[in-house]
Amino acid sequence: MTLFSILFSVVTTLTNGMFTTTYATEVQADMDACNKVVNTMISNLQQDPQLLSEWAFAGLGKQADSEKNALYLVWKHSEYYPERKYSKLILDVLVDDRPTFTDVVIESQVTDTMMGNARNIRVDIYYSGSLLSEAYGTFHLQPKSQNVTLMGIETNVKFGWFFRAFISRRLFSKNIDWRLERFVTNLKMAAEGNKPSDAYWEQVDKQ
Repeated sequence: MTLFSILFSVVTTLTNGMFTTTYATEVQADMDACNKVVNTMISNLQQDPQLLSEWAFAGLGKQADSEKNALYLVWKHSEYYPERKYSKLILDVLVDDRPTFTDVVIESQVTDTMMGNARNIRVDIYYSGSLLSEAYGTFHLQPKSQNVTLMGIETNVKFGWFFRAFISRRLFSKNIDWRLERFVTNLKMAAEGNKPSDAYWEQVDKQ
């Protein structure tokens, strides 16, 4: 089964401790528009991640529904080394809305490749202390027609032995699934010429 065989639905599976989550959608925009948005997202991520909270991460923060804050990350600091395409992030991990693990260092590297007319951006996390045993994700873009693009994401996360006792499949899905879907939707909106924002998602959540 390919990523784009199921559209508009988040799917999470748990196999041997690895949470695999996928989500894909159609964007009413061509590949050029989608590439520009993704390039901006990568640039923000590497140079000033706080900018992402204004659009790509809009609506992903703390929620009124406490169950959606049972597993929550707070971004504190980041550094980027362009010669190695390497990033170092420092964040806190909140479990049940409490800062359970502070100043967690995560080191990652981005690989951006083309396969035919499809673009794949892979992020490999190769150090996170005891937080993660293994983690990587891939963002995909693929033209469907001249003015329609398929956009999707697949993440694979295996927590370190200590964290596995806290994180069930239900807790993971309740906190991660909707955030991945909303993240992709924010990029879709931007590619289609709309501006995602916290205020927009607040109105959506009230409906």
